[in-house]
Amino acid sequence: MISTKTIKFIILSILGTCIFSTNIWAQTPPDISENNWQETLNYVWILTAAGLVFLMQAGFMCLEAGVAAAKHSINVAIKNMADFIIAVIGFWTLGFGLMFGTSEDGWIGTSEFLISVENPWTAVFFIFQSVFVGTAATIDSGAIAGRTKFGSYLILSALISVVVYPIFGHWAWGSLLHNDQQGWLEALGFVDFAGSTVVHSVGGWVGLAGIIIIGPRMGKFDADGNPQRFHPHNMTLAYLGTFILFFGWFGFNGGSTLEAGPGLAPIILNTILAGCFGGISASALSWFTSPLKRPEGEMIMNGVLGGLVAITAGCNVVETPGAAIIGFIGGMVVFGAVHLVERILKLDDVVGAIAVHGFGGAWGTIATGIFMTSESLGETSRWTQVGIQTLGVVVCFFWSFGIAYCLLRLINSITPLRVPPEDERLGLNISEHGATSSILEIAQAMHQATTSGNFSETLKVEVEHGTESGDLAQGFNRMIDAIHSTRKKYLHSIETNVGGLIAQSENISLDLQNTYDHTQKVVDVVQETMEKAHGISDSFTEIRYRVEQSSAMNQNLLKEIENTHSVMNALEQSASEITKVVTLIDKIAFKTQLLALNASVEAAKAGRAGKGFSVVAEEIKNLSNQVASATQTIDTQVEVIRDDATNAVNATNHILHFLNKMNTINTNITHTVKGETENILQIRERIDVASDNCNEMLGNIQHTVQNVNLITQQVKDTYNTMRQFM
Repeated sequence: MISTKTIKFIILSILGTCIFSTNIWAQTPPDISENNWQETLNYVWILTAAGLVFLMQAGFMCLEAGVAAAKHSINVAIKNMADFIIAVIGFWTLGFGLMFGTSEDGWIGTSEFLISVENPWTAVFFIFQSVFVGTAATIDSGAIAGRTKFGSYLILSALISVVVYPIFGHWAWGSLLHNDQQGWLEALGFVDFAGSTVVHSVGGWVGLAGIIIIGPRMGKFDADGNPQRFHPHNMTLAYLGTFILFFGWFGFNGGSTLEAGPGLAPIILNTILAGCFGGISASALSWFTSPLKRPEGEMIMNGVLGGLVAITAGCNVVETPGAAIIGFIGGMVVFGAVHLVERILKLDDVVGAIAVHGFGGAWGTIATGIFMTSESLGETSRWTQVGIQTLGVVVCFFWSFGIAYCLLRLINSITPLRVPPEDERLGLNISEHGATSSILEIAQAMHQATTSGNFSETLKVEVEHGTESGDLAQGFNRMIDAIHSTRKKYLHSIETNVGGLIAQSENISLDLQNTYDHTQKVVDVVQETMEKAHGISDSFTEIRYRVEQSSAMNQNLLKEIENTHSVMNALEQSASEITKVVTLIDKIAFKTQLLALNASVEAAKAGRAGKGFSVVAEEIKNLSNQVASATQTIDTQVEVIRDDATNAVNATNHILHFLNKMNTINTNITHTVKGETENILQIRERIDVASDNCNEMLGNIQHTVQNVNLITQQVKDTYNTMRQFM
């Protein structure tokens, strides 16, 4: 955080510069005649403008330091001083000659290296151009802030001031020192009055190459690639830098006339209008599109700078309405470019330098051809001029970005341009320069306390009385004292409570262990019962199987006996039929005897003539007697058969009745065994479920015991840790 003394010093320096310039303008040197008054006035104005442009270095420093994290603020200040030093030395040694020396076919300068002060105009011109190259060299600082090695940044500054800026500057401004030495873009009619492209876009495109190669800050993008907002640590300081830059732009654009005259007024008026309209458009866009529906401080600031960058190319050739439009659209371009770089390209530009200087400068250069007055166009058509302007923008991008990307990629392959992660977390103030501040000391003490858990009195920081940081340090020290006192106060209470908690945890663990042992016994009994149930279930299954076999055999026997019973009934019926036949035969024999008797009577009557018939009658009688005897025998046997058949039928009836009873008994047994088997199977399944539940309960109890033991150990460890810091 910048101190009040520093802010006062910057303001007094600005006022001193203005007063000094006024005194020079108000006094006429004794040796200046009426003829060279204008020349002297030109010298004074250009040197004053150079002072204003130089003051922009302080503006860039305040802007970047305010937006970047506080732990990098000292690094930012040192970089902005160092890049100006490197830029001026490199520009004096080589860059000025490459940019303004004798032209080699409009491509590169070949003289004016290591210039001397023999020619006062050359000296004044060099001074003015040296602050321009310092501006170009410092633009990339804000883009790559917070993660770049200091040595790597110096290399980048030297690259811009010695190679990139001077060569493209020769293409566009080669005739500024020697009127007959035009660069090839300048010869085509390319117009960039004060450097929207030559200064600002060159610095912006080099910064783009830098952030691509170096990469984003840690935590800038989440796992899905969404950018995370890093809030500026001091927006007031950033706005102070913006005001200084706005003020310095009067010299940036006005000094580019290289003379003092009436033409300064419209140039500075156009500059003011463009900056204000740029701030309005960017503010409105952020206001309406912000999730909170509020104007974003960074966007208002960048909108102003975008309008200023955009008007820089054509501030001398456009009317005030054109300047207002250029600035207004410039603010919109910056707003869109910020979202393009961050949300689509996924690049991390800390201060929005790519959007402001790269895209803003490109728009302003092309817009110059669109809004240029007819007098300034001359014989060139407007669209031809727009084409030339666009060509210059495209050439600038490919030259600045291309050469910077290739050289930085080469350097990065030899030595990393980025600081290690631990240095980035610590802050470049300490890791790169070993510098610290009261605020940083407090921040480090807080970080150490929160990460280590140690709030001992050794963390107290030195109090700088009478300053905001001193008040903060005093408050931090009081907090340490309060924490230390509170810890001592409650140590005994914590010790008692922790001891009781440990004892209760141990009792719970013992009870759970006993429960585990009893449950294990229950599980053993259940498992033994389950095994016996399995055996009973198997026995009942076997009995059921045997009974079902016996029942099947009884069924078969029953069928056979029923068949025998049917045969016996048929036999009894046959015996009855035989009796009927025997009775018939007996009747026939009886009648035959009667016939034989009659025949004998008739034969006796016939005498001798009937003697033969008498013999026949006798034979018939004998035969009839035999038949009667046989019939008697058959009748006796049939009676025996009938009695036997009747006995067999009665016996089979008894057997059938018995077998039916047995079959009924077997059926009942089968149903009973089946029901009991199903019951035993259900019991078996329930015992299995009970066994699984018991095993699961054992596992849960064991897990609970482990957790209780772990909690007990953690309580002990926590208590021991607390004891160390009390």
